[in-house]
Amino acid sequence: MIVYNVDRAWFPMKNDADAYRRQLGLKPAALATIRIDTREELAAFLNALMGLKRDAPEAEVPAGAVLEPQVVAPEVIERNYVEVPDFVPLFLAKKQAGGKEIRWITEEQWNASLASTATSPVSSSSEADPPSPLPPSPSSS
Repeated sequence: MIVYNVDRAWFPMKNDADAYRRQLGLKPAALATIRIDTREELAAFLNALMGLKRDAPEAEVPAGAVLEPQVVAPEVIERNYVEVPDFVPLFLAKKQAGGKEIRWITEEQWNASLASTATSPVSSSSEADPPSPLPPSPSSS
């Protein structure tokens, strides 16, 4: 079985996925092709979408859950989520997520991710970055 992914949308037909990619103004690399041949690959793919990871503590992974083989690149899974610290109010988290699935993280995890991005040699904007402040409204001046 082959399916295609663009942003958060999944398509059975490549031409539909490519048309949606062009509609969003994305580069061809934004179109991901996912080929699933076995039940194990399907289960591993769905578990990855649900956030189960190989490096998770054993208590978090149900017995018998399949986490391998990796069917898609990690960025295909990660672009469907935005990590939000658990101290952020829900209405702000939804605004920051912009329609993506919210993955709640602890304050310690948030601080660790900020520390790792601050020490990384390539500075790039990630979904875990806090939202930029809103410009002042014209009525407030």
